[in-house]
Amino acid sequence: MVRWKIHGISFVALILATLTICPVRTSAEEVDAKDEEGAEETSEEMKTYTLEGIVVTGNKEVIPTESSVATKMPVPLQKTPASVGVVTRSLVDRQDGVILGDALKNVSGVNVQTGFGVHDYFVIRGFDSLTGGLVLTDGIPEPEASFYHMYNVERVEVLKGPGAFLYGGNPLSGSVNLLRKQPVFSKFANLSGSYGQHNSYRATVDLGTGNLDQGVAFRINALRYISDKYRDAKNSSTWAFHPTLMWQPNEKHSVTVGFEYVDSGHKSDSGLPVVNNDLPDVPRTRSYQSPFDISDQLIHRLRAELKSRLSPSVTLRNRSYFTDFDWISRGTLFSGVFPNAQGSLDLYRSLLLLDDRQKVLGNQLEGLFEFQTKGASHTLLAGFELSRWQDVFDLNVGVLPNMDVFNPVETAAEPHFLIPEQSQMADASSVVLAPYVVDQISFFDRLQVFLGGRYDHIDYSDKVTGTDRKYTHLSPIAGLVVSPAQDFSLYANLGQAFSPPSSQVVGDRKAEEGGQYEVGMKKFLADGRLNATVAIYHLEKDNVAIPDATGVTQQDGDQRSKGVELELALQPSLNWQTHLSYSYTKSELTRFREMVMVPTQTGVTFNMVDRSGNVPAFTPKHILNLWTTRMFGNGLGVAGGARYVHEQFIAEDNQYKIDGAIVLNVALYYNYKKVTVRMNLKNLTDQKYETRGFGSASVIPADPFCMYCGFDVRM
Repeated sequence: MVRWKIHGISFVALILATLTICPVRTSAEEVDAKDEEGAEETSEEMKTYTLEGIVVTGNKEVIPTESSVATKMPVPLQKTPASVGVVTRSLVDRQDGVILGDALKNVSGVNVQTGFGVHDYFVIRGFDSLTGGLVLTDGIPEPEASFYHMYNVERVEVLKGPGAFLYGGNPLSGSVNLLRKQPVFSKFANLSGSYGQHNSYRATVDLGTGNLDQGVAFRINALRYISDKYRDAKNSSTWAFHPTLMWQPNEKHSVTVGFEYVDSGHKSDSGLPVVNNDLPDVPRTRSYQSPFDISDQLIHRLRAELKSRLSPSVTLRNRSYFTDFDWISRGTLFSGVFPNAQGSLDLYRSLLLLDDRQKVLGNQLEGLFEFQTKGASHTLLAGFELSRWQDVFDLNVGVLPNMDVFNPVETAAEPHFLIPEQSQMADASSVVLAPYVVDQISFFDRLQVFLGGRYDHIDYSDKVTGTDRKYTHLSPIAGLVVSPAQDFSLYANLGQAFSPPSSQVVGDRKAEEGGQYEVGMKKFLADGRLNATVAIYHLEKDNVAIPDATGVTQQDGDQRSKGVELELALQPSLNWQTHLSYSYTKSELTRFREMVMVPTQTGVTFNMVDRSGNVPAFTPKHILNLWTTRMFGNGLGVAGGARYVHEQFIAEDNQYKIDGAIVLNVALYYNYKKVTVRMNLKNLTDQKYETRGFGSASVIPADPFCMYCGFDVRM
């Protein structure tokens, strides 16, 4: 069951002001440049893109040296006092990445799963994305529980650890920022398509035009995706398009307006039931979902950004945003497997019926100031966010007939009988007012101090339940970077975060709170051929909200994680790149009690069970990801990699464990003039393994060996 959050985002129409660093104009010749060996790279590698006010031009794969997710201003990774993972557009393309989860597999400390096969779900440093993470697009908070397609994304940045000092409530363990493609002053047309196993089609369009003299640039990205999926009756379909217009009347000011439309439909999947801590001897493609299962989402995103450079040391930026998230979901859930009168096993099922509408409206006004004080230089970001998030949902649980595990026959029919005590409704809103500030203080080139924080005032109300809650919370951050040598640095940070209860929680309740301390070291080469980070962290979360067996969130728990992470990007030669990430995570439920349902001959009873000392779900001790790409002068390219995920429990009861698995992937490319053809072989050895299903009741068999062929045309 998805936990819907109402923690601060927005709903007040706000006045657009002036703001930040204006984009640099780039000529068409720069965009059309070729690499030193004459091999033409993909369009995303060739074009210019905007990164928080800085424009980067490239014509080949490069190792990222800057990010903005940790400070909302472009800062060299070497001088960022935190562990930040960056996944470039070119790396996503080489791996044939489709959704956000595909990109996140390259980041250390991230375990990628899905939510019932219908939305992105991941675990960062032992804490899941629904209760401890935050997804942003261009720095704007997003509603949870959606697949984020990569068709319009230039790069993905991941700040590991508390991010509340910039983004407010919820990012306790990680903030994931999707930086989307921006208009440039050039004309181009890029088409790509692919076809592969399970009747999977994917087509994307990236068109742009710009007039340097008039200061106008326009870009549109579009996607069409269809797949029958590996599992029975799990077809999915997505339409999306994203037009963006930029007007730059002069060198100091610019206005950018963008709109994104996403229409997606999926069939939910709870997987195969767990029977006596094992999987039944049935086909891995078998589905026990009802014929009523659907997951239809309609998403509208509107963004408006104004930038102004008032002086060489003062810049302003104003972002206004609106998101409308409409979700109709019907999903079959499993309650367990029990003997039947025929000597076989029956799967007990129920149907979750959710109609949810979330609307987010907000504004971020930020200023970037550079100044000197005695003995130090400052780069200070000061901002204020006003936002409103409205969540109106109707959640019901219907009764479905049992189904024989080995000889399934569907007998479910409408109308559904709804279980009264399982129904929930809300018409909730959360208004947030939050000033924030981050100051990068450089005493000299080899010593930087980061100090900052955000003060959130949250006013939450629910008309249906009569619940009113108010929160005021300061989320501080402190960081230190020491560089004994120009290409080597040591860093440390200490931060806190919080998360207000979800809209499923009725009545007054404390906010969840978390804190982390982290130390690490970073190694860079000046020519950009090496970027390495080692991080050691300790992360705790208190007042964890725990849904009991009835779905009501009313209990408390504590969780702790600590571990070591490695991020490595290496370029041994001009056309050879290797990416390596590794994490060791030790996570524990230090205080955890939950209500569980126990079937009896006369019905069911509820027992309180202490899970303290257990390992949280989907927190494997070891995750290793390796990917290497080699491009040759004759246009041929070869890439491949491996991903190892250690064994992991599927639920807090620690009864069923998914075995560890190694998955191998290979890719071949050929560039000829403005055309690239490619072939991706995924799960090359046909490794059998499982992913997240529904609680302790089930797991989903992962895809077997798959082959995808595609093309890219640049005009």
